[in-house]
Amino acid sequence: MKRFAHRLTLARLAGLTLLALTAWPNAGLAEPPGGAGGADLARRTMHLMRDHCIRCHNAKKNKGQLNLTTRALAIIGGSEGPALIPGRANESRIIRYIQLGSDPHMPPKKQLGDEQIAMLGQWIDAGAKWLPSELVIEAKSVANAKLGRLPTGYQPVFALALSPDDKQLAAGHGNLVTVHNVAEKNKGSLAKLTGHRDVVQSIAWSADGKLLATGGFRKVLLWNTADWSSGGEISDLPGRVLAMTFTIDNATLITASNAPGQAGEIALWKTTGLSKRLNWQAHDGAIFDLAIAPDSKMLATAGADRLVRFWSLPKGEQVMQIEAHTAPVLSLAYKPDGALLASGGADKELKIWDTKTREQKTVLTGHPGNITAIV
Repeated sequence: MKRFAHRLTLARLAGLTLLALTAWPNAGLAEPPGGAGGADLARRTMHLMRDHCIRCHNAKKNKGQLNLTTRALAIIGGSEGPALIPGRANESRIIRYIQLGSDPHMPPKKQLGDEQIAMLGQWIDAGAKWLPSELVIEAKSVANAKLGRLPTGYQPVFALALSPDDKQLAAGHGNLVTVHNVAEKNKGSLAKLTGHRDVVQSIAWSADGKLLATGGFRKVLLWNTADWSSGGEISDLPGRVLAMTFTIDNATLITASNAPGQAGEIALWKTTGLSKRLNWQAHDGAIFDLAIAPDSKMLATAGADRLVRFWSLPKGEQVMQIEAHTAPVLSLAYKPDGALLASGGADKELKIWDTKTREQKTVLTGHPGNITAIV
């Protein structure tokens, strides 16, 4: 190397210096504490990837088939090839795609600053030291909410559910659930169910019609429809229960809830005893609807993150996802044979998807408002 260096002319040295400075903006910045390959540079780079990359490139949501949660997977890369090549930043795709004007561009809706790009390049050139613990996305802490008394006369209807025999309609009127007789004209309500302090957000009937579940703030109440006696209560929930459904065999109740600013959680509860069988984080934010495939093998979930995700039942493992809408997905419904799934969104669009290929078959526009329910 010394003999080679002596043969460089001043002009060639100037050219190499210019190349180095243009390749990495702010390359002349002082070396961070710990050295270019040290823990401080690695820690700050991990935080950069955590804040701008990991939410879209992880085990559950791997855009472009790229998972950046481990060093080995980042080196393997996705559909385009290796994301990074340790020691060779200029040849690493992750550097190429974060440059201004690149296509595709990452992150999709944000341009990283020159200092951030330079830091990422320095980290790769220094060997891409990996600190797994610094990549963890911590849940935002949320103060415990205290429920007050609802205003007198405040009775918005946020949840409706028709019984399997089409004879009874359960409706949440504020924090009161009224079961209406829709089979006979001029008949009064069949039951008025109390027990929720906050507005009822979701209602579900079991497939055999013997159970009714009502969901509100951190609470689900179960009712025996034969005499409207209590069937139990679930209170181990992070926030408002926005969606619920029973499995076709009536053995399990599935709930979707989240606290403000936290991930949406799916939980499976045994209808006998109401013990929790399984739970997992399913979406970034609220989950607005659930739909079980006719063969009972798959659960589809609609999220505020604009995704429709599919989970195997009963294990709760993600099978696939669809980037479905340009706004939160609010409603879902399977075709009776399970071949197609309809999704409705806050973008006022109704879309039909092939459940095997994820291909969009139809899109219907022109609805005047959010599509909040589909049958």
